[in-house]
Amino acid sequence: MHGTYTSEQPTDFQAATAAAAAAAAAAAAAASASVSAVRTTAEQRDLERESNSNEPDEWSMSECGFADNDVQRAIRGGSAAEDITQYPIHGWVDVTKEFHDACAELLPGELAQDMLFGLFEAMSAIEIMDPKMDVGMGFDKFDLPPPSFEAAVAMGAIKLDGLEPAELIGIFDALFACLVSWLEGNSMDQVLFTCLYLHAPSQIQDKALRVFCTAVRNLIVVIKNIIILAAVNEEEDFQLYGNSALLAAEKAQPTSIAGLLKEVEDELVRKCKQLPPVENQNLMAVVHRLRFMRHLFQAIYQLELMVGAESAEEAVNEIYKSLNVASELLPLIKRTIERGTQPVEGSEAPNPMGFSPRIHDRSQPPTFPRSIKIRERPASYQFLEEMVARFKYACKVIRYKDYYSALNFFIEYSRKSGHCILSRSVLQSLFSSSIRLAHGKQSMKQFLRHSVQAFNSPPVLNPKHPVASDPKVQQHLETFFRYCINMNTFNQFIRLCGFNRARQRDKLAHLIENFDPLQVDAARLDSLMNQLANERAMEGNESHATALKHSTHFSTWVLYNCFRAMLIYLMSGFELELYAVHEFLYIYWYPYEFLVGFLVSALTRTENILLAQEEYAEHQSKIQLNGGGSGSGGKNRKAAKPKKNKKQQRPYRQEIVYYHALLSLCGGMYKAMGALTKDGRVRLPMSKFDNEEIRYNRRFSPFVPLTSPPPVSYAEFKNIRDHMMLNSVEELYSYAAKHFDQARNVLESIQNPEQEILDLLQIARTNFVVMNVLARGHQKEVKRQPEFDFSRHSYFPIIKLK
Repeated sequence: MHGTYTSEQPTDFQAATAAAAAAAAAAAAAASASVSAVRTTAEQRDLERESNSNEPDEWSMSECGFADNDVQRAIRGGSAAEDITQYPIHGWVDVTKEFHDACAELLPGELAQDMLFGLFEAMSAIEIMDPKMDVGMGFDKFDLPPPSFEAAVAMGAIKLDGLEPAELIGIFDALFACLVSWLEGNSMDQVLFTCLYLHAPSQIQDKALRVFCTAVRNLIVVIKNIIILAAVNEEEDFQLYGNSALLAAEKAQPTSIAGLLKEVEDELVRKCKQLPPVENQNLMAVVHRLRFMRHLFQAIYQLELMVGAESAEEAVNEIYKSLNVASELLPLIKRTIERGTQPVEGSEAPNPMGFSPRIHDRSQPPTFPRSIKIRERPASYQFLEEMVARFKYACKVIRYKDYYSALNFFIEYSRKSGHCILSRSVLQSLFSSSIRLAHGKQSMKQFLRHSVQAFNSPPVLNPKHPVASDPKVQQHLETFFRYCINMNTFNQFIRLCGFNRARQRDKLAHLIENFDPLQVDAARLDSLMNQLANERAMEGNESHATALKHSTHFSTWVLYNCFRAMLIYLMSGFELELYAVHEFLYIYWYPYEFLVGFLVSALTRTENILLAQEEYAEHQSKIQLNGGGSGSGGKNRKAAKPKKNKKQQRPYRQEIVYYHALLSLCGGMYKAMGALTKDGRVRLPMSKFDNEEIRYNRRFSPFVPLTSPPPVSYAEFKNIRDHMMLNSVEELYSYAAKHFDQARNVLESIQNPEQEILDLLQIARTNFVVMNVLARGHQKEVKRQPEFDFSRHSYFPIIKLK
């Protein structure tokens, strides 16, 4: 029962509880008097139990826990053999009336608090007689227990040999549907191991079915290993543990699976050539499923083996080949789904033969979700098709050898395929293997050094530069990168992108706090570099002094990544629908006034550093060229021709333009929310139930520990908002329209735009029109809250007037 949680018990409720306790005490006295009678009839009850052995067992009262403690002690002392068939006569008290009287004092949705039963216990409690929670509700009293594999064989419920192609297709399709349902977070026992054939594949005589079931069992083990090693799963994503005894019953031999599947394929292909066309098509449908399983298994198994691979490119090429074949087979399989046996309407089993949906119900812990809906077959193959495409996309991660490009890839991948735990785990496995192979021993330290060098190219990290051999410089760099590794912040940022979107936000809040000591250490390193520059200048070492002077490389790198984490954290609240509409104003205000501007500033500073280094390198080359030409060896040397229209380094120009567009969009939404609020079109919470300052502080609480950017208090925000609200409603609508128009102009200037840019462009155009319409007084008398449609983009809505 969900709803309001109350900590106060009404007087009548307490009285009813006391009455129930008194009744239980009276029953305890009566029970103690009957202990001797219980002793004398113990043997007679044993005989009665044997004669009634065909009746289903009931819970003993000690297991139920409803009887009074004194009553339970008396019963235990009186007889070791409880008469479970006559349980109501010992210590049980009818409290139905008292229970209903107590419940009558509670409003719908309220909970009564006890010292040992609070809100946490209420949320974890089992709801008795609810089919989703109470396993017994799915059974009638006279239902037979679900058959085991051996019992099903003895009853003739399943066939072990001589299966028709239609039956094989039905079983294979049902197993793929169960596999997909498992990957979606359901218990392995409640989906995959409802298939009786998976319990003992070695006893299956049909070779195709035996090999396929063996492949599925091995695939389960491989997938579990990948997900465990990646360690980006949460309890709502994936159920790691199931009936391990079933998996351990037969030794897994993943290396032989591909060969066994290929052997069965070849046999069936030869058999197809001897059959008429109709039967040939049915058997080829079986072959296609076996072939798809082989290539899918090979790809996933090779992904697991990437940890010990010697060459990332070669291993990924093999994986890519298998994935390509698998993706080509899926359209053929989807067209032949109807050729297999189909689930019986109204049945929970995904296939008529070979599945027992309730076989593991009694072995599950009581808190497991009971209502399991296995995916439909077409939807399952659609999931597998998308998963194969995600695997192929994840293989591209090996191209990215620096932190900046790798983080961009992870953020994009998470946005597109964050709902599939296996896809996220595969990406983590590929990336860690790629980094290990690219940078060897101490791979993370080398990876971070290479990343800073790729981001803004500090001369101290260039091995060809003379300053790189300075021992003091190397000592300071070693200390900084060791500190980065110990803090584990950068590694965690990439790993965090492997979690689901809701967990990412929770973990980002902790990650942002860790950036503060890194900012301090990076600023200290830059300061030390400037001090060394002064020392080298006094020594007359101009090249070292110039390379070390005005160093902001490391602090800029740390700040940029911190700003990105802050922006992702703040904007992900829109994607997760955490913000109320009246909160949009200050949520869009913070990126507009501070965050996006900081990102643009960091990238612009990085570009300026790169341009300055490029100009200095050209200057040095000219000096060396002129100096070399004056010597005797320069007479026969050809003069270098000056490069015409050499393009200067602007690697972040496109990203800066993108952030300029975001800045205008945030400004437009901020001014639009201000105008809508002042115009009375935004529903505000009642003041006695709301405190805006508390809301504001909670939304920005992860940013408080940071020294850069400094935290912005609620009082500062309120002053800025009050100053904005001095304008008229029409002026605010006009200002918002100007911001959306600026965003539109910026986005239209981007060449070869991706889909996200086109979506943002559509949002900017539509909102520009809406703001202009409202500025002219449209629907001035109608104060209805507009609709904020986030279907185009997760962070920015289209404002629709009702």
